Amino acid sequence: MTSNFPLKKLLLILALNPIQMSYADDVQAGKFYEEALQSYRNQNNAEAIIQLKNALQQNEKYVAAHVLLGDIYLQQKSLSAAEVELSLAKQLGADPSLIVENLAKLYTYQIRYNDLLREIDPVHFNTEVRPVLHVYRGNAYLQLNLISEALNEFDIALQIAPDQINAVIGRANALLKRGDIKGADQAAEKALQIQPNDPGTWFAKGSIKHASMELDDALKFYDKAIELNPEHVDTRLARAGLLMDLKQDEKAMQDLEYLRRTDPLEPKAAYLHAVLLERNNQKEAATKELEVAADIITGIKPEYLTAHGPTLMLSSLVNYSLQRFDLAAEYLRLYVKQYPEQSGPYKLLASILLQKNEPEQAIDLLRPLQIRNPQDQRLAFLLGSAFMQAGKHDMANTMFGKATSLGNDSGSLQAEIGMNRLAMGQEQAAVQDFEAAFKRNPDAIQAGIPLVALYMSRGEPEKALKTAQALHEKASKNFTLLNLLGIAQFNTGQYKQARQSFEEAIELDPNFHDAKINLSKLDVSEKNFDQARQRLQALQQNQPGNIDILIELARVEQSAGRFEAANDWLTKAKMIDQKSLPTLLALVDLDLKMGKAAEAITAAQAAEMIDKNNPQVIDALARSYLANNNREKALGVFIRMADQARFNVKQLYKAARYQIDAGDYFEAIKTLKKAVLVDENHIPSQIALTEMELNHGKPVFALNRAESLLKQYPNRAFPHQLLGDIADHDKNFSLATSHYQSAFELEPDTTSLMQLYESLKKTSQLDKAFNLLDQWIKKHPQDQRPTVAFANELLKNGKFKEAEKHYDALLKQFPNEPQFLNNLAYIYLNTGNDKALSYAEQAQKLAPDQAASNDTLGWIMVNQGQAEQGLHYLRNAHSRLSQDPEIRYHIAVALSKLQRKEEAKQELVEALKSKTSFNGQEQAKALLEKLRE
Repeated sequence: MTSNFPLKKLLLILALNPIQMSYADDVQAGKFYEEALQSYRNQNNAEAIIQLKNALQQNEKYVAAHVLLGDIYLQQKSLSAAEVELSLAKQLGADPSLIVENLAKLYTYQIRYNDLLREIDPVHFNTEVRPVLHVYRGNAYLQLNLISEALNEFDIALQIAPDQINAVIGRANALLKRGDIKGADQAAEKALQIQPNDPGTWFAKGSIKHASMELDDALKFYDKAIELNPEHVDTRLARAGLLMDLKQDEKAMQDLEYLRRTDPLEPKAAYLHAVLLERNNQKEAATKELEVAADIITGIKPEYLTAHGPTLMLSSLVNYSLQRFDLAAEYLRLYVKQYPEQSGPYKLLASILLQKNEPEQAIDLLRPLQIRNPQDQRLAFLLGSAFMQAGKHDMANTMFGKATSLGNDSGSLQAEIGMNRLAMGQEQAAVQDFEAAFKRNPDAIQAGIPLVALYMSRGEPEKALKTAQALHEKASKNFTLLNLLGIAQFNTGQYKQARQSFEEAIELDPNFHDAKINLSKLDVSEKNFDQARQRLQALQQNQPGNIDILIELARVEQSAGRFEAANDWLTKAKMIDQKSLPTLLALVDLDLKMGKAAEAITAAQAAEMIDKNNPQVIDALARSYLANNNREKALGVFIRMADQARFNVKQLYKAARYQIDAGDYFEAIKTLKKAVLVDENHIPSQIALTEMELNHGKPVFALNRAESLLKQYPNRAFPHQLLGDIADHDKNFSLATSHYQSAFELEPDTTSLMQLYESLKKTSQLDKAFNLLDQWIKKHPQDQRPTVAFANELLKNGKFKEAEKHYDALLKQFPNEPQFLNNLAYIYLNTGNDKALSYAEQAQKLAPDQAASNDTLGWIMVNQGQAEQGLHYLRNAHSRLSQDPEIRYHIAVALSKLQRKEEAKQELVEALKSKTSFNGQEQAKALLEKLRE
């Protein structure tokens, strides 16, 4: 009944749900859903769909209705409709356990194998669901021709559930694809022993015989599979192909026509049907079928198509047969990536290839030329850049060294190398190059200025100031360097000196508006918004068409909290130049802060049309897509962001954080690996990669990394925390507790406190855990998280009066926090306080999408004689937390009171099957016995 729902997330939900459905609408929606559920159980899907749509007309956020509707649509292979319903269910907070298998099935139907692997992680689910998900992942890897990965998934499934028939069949198919006929046959025989009437087993046996060219036996096995399941698509296709090879066209036609009727969106069936028609001189009909196949393939998104080899090759064959040679060639090039030989100006071509991030082509192009021209300094430099971009750092250093040795370099080449590295995001290497160039020639502005900027971006303001001062001393009348010095002083908190530097720069050049803008920024930092506004407005009057000034005016207003005024300035800037990238980016930021997600994405897309490779544009586009809940597009942008970051560790980490937040763990690990390769001392990337390897990658890698970090940082908390997480993951709770204790002693804060507290509970050191919280709360009475945890534990242990005191205190601090209202309602229910229902109603209105608030309200209603109304809220709770046995027990009681005894028994059986103890467990057993009488 309790909830640990974070307050920040709650506030977000409140912002997204300002208006709630009326009580009457909710009750009516619940009635329609119950009718739909019974129709579904009676296999009357058409009637169920009608009732579910009726329910959603009453309450469009009815999660259970979306879940069931998605399931029905998927059964009917209405994939777009199923995707809509499952996505809505997910957005509305459906328990992932209820929809994950259907999502896996949907992605399989849509050949979205990479999406399946990225988004569906079995580790988050219980042992009942996990093996099935590993099988889906195994089949996805198999379709991507990653045999070892597929076998690993099937093996994991079998470790959890040794009789998982689909995992055994998957192993057989994977071994067959690897060419291990004997191993495949052994796996298929094992599958026969487990479940002799499974059509997939007979299909696997047929495939093995087919591969062994034992065609008569293959045909018999295919016949058996289809006898067991006439709709087994893979078998129908395989048998049709075999029959065509055997010249039994009439029988093959029967299979293909059957598939065209039952599975009209299967492109391979359409293609084989066309081949068969062509072979039988039905050319017009064959062309129509080919066009159908082409249309089906066109409907597949390019990213899914190119990821799946068989469908990609099928696309080539279909388009070739239709004489669409350009399109066929385009698909074939994706298989055979050819690097064309170029006879033009090699150096310019190499530069273009590097800009396009195609270093291997540049290397292939330049290597022979460099051998013929060993004294060409520019050529050596370009080849070094290509090697570096390709990650071949040793060879890059050799070429850069060669380029430096070819002539008397006063630091300019070293600075150019630094600029090249900086352009590719290699920040650390660029700093070293600029430092070397600046040391060689302290007058080298081309090295000094970017070095100052780099120091500031890396959080090294003192180094930036020292370098800026050295530059200024060499050219004290250079107003650009004075402005740079002022920026460096500003970043070290020397506001008085910074103001003096900016003013001196303006004295040297009264039209130097950059320094004037910097003065306005200094005003804003000191909260002097009026002075900043007046300064910029005076500038704007003299230069009404200067977009930079208008943008700065917008930023001043935004800092002052005057969003509409900020929008007015940006609108003026856009009127001057609709293609101004800084204006569009500023609009994105402002729109997102104002909650105008649709407007933000419009501005971001406009910016993308101007410069799609700009990191700021990519970042703005990603944030806008996320704000619009368009996760699929956001994921694509994150990959672009990581690619664009190249060797910039900060940008790589930023992209990885986005990927993690969006659940794209596979790509996040790739991005973080690149980040730590670029800079192994970047602690945030090291921590994130360790956590990702532990939870979504290979735990042994996480352990090695954490141990290495502990050697590097023995007096920091984070390596101990990581090692604690790894031990906890391995269920070595004693070791985890030891690491968390070390972390807490090194850096005592709320995070390390809660890690230690949870670990102490897992090692049954309850008194020590409670005392830890108690002592912390006494010293930090305003620290909400441990206070909530302490109150929750009291509630779970039935210490209602003690818990009530803490929740009362918390509610005074946060009067609209639904968790506290909900838990007090539950306490009042158990202590006979009349305020139980009113508190539960308040909690549910504040958090209508939370399982706990719906369960509490529904249970109180059932106990107060309102079983039908209460059942609606209990169903809502179950849709969001399907593994909670207590909610199922509550549903069973409601069904029993409504005289729906068979359904009540089913719910009780499921609740009592759970290995988790729950409040009311003994009452549930007693009720089940009574209903069985």
